[in-house]
Amino acid sequence: MLRSRRAVAIFVLMMLISSSQVAIANSTGKTGQSTAGCTCHGSASSLSPSLSGLPWGAGGYTPGATYSLNWDGGPHISGDGGFNLDASAGSWSNLGPQVQLQNGELTHSSDSLRSWSADWTAPATGTGNVDFNLAVLYANGNDANTGDDWGTGTWTLGESSSSTNTPPEAQSVIFVPAQPTRATGLAVDYTYYDADGDSEQGTQIRWKVDGNNVGSLDDQTSVSQTWLAKGQEWTCTVTVKDGTDQGDPVSIGPVRINNTLPIARNLELTPENPIDTDELRLDYEYFDFDGEPQQGTEIRWYLEGARIPELDDEDSVSPLMIRGGDQWEASVKPHDGYEFGQIVYTGVVVIGSSNNPPSATVYVSPVGNARTDDALQVNVGWTDPDGDTVQSTEIRWFRDGSQVSAYNDLTIVLAESTSKGETWTAKARVSDGLLWSDWVESEDLVILNTPPKVTSIEMLPAGTLTTSMNLSVIWEQSDVDGDPEMNSQIRWWVDGEWVREYDGMTEILASETVRDQSWSVQVVPGDGDDLGISLKTTSRQIENGAPGNMQVLLGNGNAGFTGNPSEMPSPPTTPANSLESLVVHASATDLDGEPVSFQVTWARNGFTVPDLEDALIVLADRLEPGQTWLVTITASDPWGLSSVAQAEIEIANVPPTALFSISPEPPIAGAFITLDASMSVDLDGQITHYMWDVNGASLTGEMVKVQLGSGSHSVMLTVVDDMGQTGSSVSYITFGEVTTVTGLTATLSGSEVELSWEWSREETNFRIYRSTSAFTSIGHNSNGEPLVTGLEAVGETSELSWSETAPVASNLHYAVTAEVGGLEVLWLFQMENTATVDASDAPNSVDIEPTGSISSMSLPLMIIMVLVGFASIGITMFGRRRDA
Repeated sequence: MLRSRRAVAIFVLMMLISSSQVAIANSTGKTGQSTAGCTCHGSASSLSPSLSGLPWGAGGYTPGATYSLNWDGGPHISGDGGFNLDASAGSWSNLGPQVQLQNGELTHSSDSLRSWSADWTAPATGTGNVDFNLAVLYANGNDANTGDDWGTGTWTLGESSSSTNTPPEAQSVIFVPAQPTRATGLAVDYTYYDADGDSEQGTQIRWKVDGNNVGSLDDQTSVSQTWLAKGQEWTCTVTVKDGTDQGDPVSIGPVRINNTLPIARNLELTPENPIDTDELRLDYEYFDFDGEPQQGTEIRWYLEGARIPELDDEDSVSPLMIRGGDQWEASVKPHDGYEFGQIVYTGVVVIGSSNNPPSATVYVSPVGNARTDDALQVNVGWTDPDGDTVQSTEIRWFRDGSQVSAYNDLTIVLAESTSKGETWTAKARVSDGLLWSDWVESEDLVILNTPPKVTSIEMLPAGTLTTSMNLSVIWEQSDVDGDPEMNSQIRWWVDGEWVREYDGMTEILASETVRDQSWSVQVVPGDGDDLGISLKTTSRQIENGAPGNMQVLLGNGNAGFTGNPSEMPSPPTTPANSLESLVVHASATDLDGEPVSFQVTWARNGFTVPDLEDALIVLADRLEPGQTWLVTITASDPWGLSSVAQAEIEIANVPPTALFSISPEPPIAGAFITLDASMSVDLDGQITHYMWDVNGASLTGEMVKVQLGSGSHSVMLTVVDDMGQTGSSVSYITFGEVTTVTGLTATLSGSEVELSWEWSREETNFRIYRSTSAFTSIGHNSNGEPLVTGLEAVGETSELSWSETAPVASNLHYAVTAEVGGLEVLWLFQMENTATVDASDAPNSVDIEPTGSISSMSLPLMIIMVLVGFASIGITMFGRRRDA
């Protein structure tokens, strides 16, 4: 089968020349045969491929939809199978078992299935018909191209007509509001509907006023007040779009801009405090959004809630109609010549008499300045020239210039409402029942800081105090201002005396204390502004203390130590290993000046070692890598008080040392050399694994054999001991040129294959290898061993020529190796020691078992890698287990 320029892979079988050769399937797919078929497996197709999962009866595919497809070649036969499926449009996904995508088409990735599956996603709208081409091959597995079945199929699927876009619609188009004025503004509202579910894109909105287009409002849903005037007639046309098509234009209107009702505002009766000799006047402001003047506005006056008709539309009331104690009110109903606006009322005003108003005085206590825990009280005084008594008092409180309405008319402001730094004042006025006095104001009152208070204090640590303990103080303080602690004073008392050198210290070191002293601490709280009331702890006595300042060290050394820290020797060596003794160095001091004794106990891997009690050294013969040793030191004074300290250490493993030798020495290029790691050592254990890296290839074993070409090669040995640690060694081996035959030729004379070659060195043995496949390296397996084409050793000679009868009618490939220094140079060097002869027409060829498969190889050692091209080098490596 031939490869076309655009085809996708289908199953292919290769046909060999003679019936004794095997037919090898292209089991990983082949491209380009979805319509041509598998003609090298017979000239006529015998299968009827089927393809299911497409919407044949649904009017065609829906653009963008995904369909699950299944296909095969019909009734199955045993043997191999393959296919090629091509679609002229769309995309593939969710590929089934043994299905792969190559160059946009589908083919098989292996040959064991007879049916396959995948998902196909339809192309975009407007693509039209899609062609599907399928070729299927079922091979019978006889390793030839006879008796195989294949066939092709072609299908065309159209695009569903339902995919055509439906234009959108503008529904429920209305003006908002339905009766607009210049004050309300004007807008259009509508509902967008699209049967396909498409979103709105590119909708047009056009406005007209009195029949004229208003381009500045194009595509706007509302008209601002500046465009509107009473009497205008507006129309609007809405044409919705879905980004592809537009719907039918929908027009509404005309709608008329109606009159805006006038407004009466800022009504006021003057004077503010009228008496029975004043004229009462009504003042107000007329406003009309359309700019129309006031015409026919109605004014009404009310006395004690009753309308006074004779004062209709008057803007004042004569003093002759006013008496002291009257309650007057007025209303305005504005009119713009077309319509009335809303009625608006003034407040009720009470008419006073010619009575003289009283006068008031005010001050706030405490006088001067207050603290945040003080309540504020206002004191109001008054006098009246007419001798009238005060009937009402009004009080207003101000904090930092702003009125605090919650305290209107209250004489006391609680302490909880004030804060440090605020300035408070009070205003007051009084009334004699008819007239109010003027407002009078108190002096400013500044709220000062309130000092904090200590609520609790404690000297730590709790319980018995000894000379080995540091002393510290903690306390809590409260501050009504919410200020944080700042600049508090700390005073320490020893035996009833204040020791000023400790002022401000929150902690006293143990070195400052002496047994039998009495200590206490006092705190004077501060908030950054003031100091508050202090609080002092009760006295506590310093008792005898256990030894302290303990230090315990573990490591390798010659001698242990216990004693005073000043006499401590150099620390032991760490990390500790099992090659040297383990020692402990321990020290402690008694702050009371008493002598210190030491007790030593040892534990290994969590278990106590009784025979090492009070020993300062553990000999090396008791140590092993991975052990954990714990030493416990108990330091005691003569009074029976003691302290305990521990140290723990793990015995470290000493890494192994990687060493290896090479034989023969010097090595022969192209021949096998032996890498021997038996000289590697592990001082505290044994080596369990040997790992080799030769030019990037991996091998394992204490001894390995390696075949290398000319040039420099890197060899790295890594050894692993029984604790899992590793040691490595790297060397570079330089080889000379590969010694091999040159000028190898192969000719066919009748049925006889004749080889000849050249050799420029001393007489030696030559070995001849034959294969029916070209010499090609195909890499290494998971163990690092070589995988190469099949070679068969067919002869051996010391001459420079050799011949045999052609064993098979085929191309025959020969390689000749030489023995150098007693070793065979098994190396295909630049193909100079290989040759090929075409024995397809050999009349007397001997039909032997086909060569070229791994099962027929008799070569005891495999070629590692073939050097193809100028100056290329290959490597073959074998472990000791293959030499056994």
